[in-house]
Amino acid sequence: MIESFKFLAYHINKCGEDSIRIISEDVVHYVDLLHDEYNVFLEETKHIFPHSRDWDFLVRSHELSIEELKQKWVDEQAIREEDERIKITGHIKEIEIMKEGPGHYVYLGQVVCLDGEVNKVLAHSRELPELNQSYMIMGVMQNHPELGEVLEVHKLLSRSESSA
Repeated sequence: MIESFKFLAYHINKCGEDSIRIISEDVVHYVDLLHDEYNVFLEETKHIFPHSRDWDFLVRSHELSIEELKQKWVDEQAIREEDERIKITGHIKEIEIMKEGPGHYVYLGQVVCLDGEVNKVLAHSRELPELNQSYMIMGVMQNHPELGEVLEVHKLLSRSESSA
């Protein structure tokens, strides 16, 4: 299921929604066409999810039963304590688009908080926030392998200047 989703997401991103098609099982070379496309997809997309923890999780947990695997996934993904969530308020001063796709962005932002502290935020959203606008940002601090310490944004709320 994960591979099917990745294939569909990659295909839509590269080719657009209009290029989605179905290979009919009635076509003489159905299996060859399907396998060729899938093999090319696997090779071209092996780098797309380099920061995903899914593969590591599966390698570490491969001996568990399905029920144990499901519970372990929940246990590892859950935010353990409320203090792990961070809330900051500040102005977004810089935005660097890391990835752009149809209807979504992944961006790295620099937020200057009310106390002058500067934070890097990493967010996935449908719209880019406005520069110099005041925002309340909630998320979890992560140590990103390439970007260093960033606040992974879970919620970003615009604040009016009167409430900032």
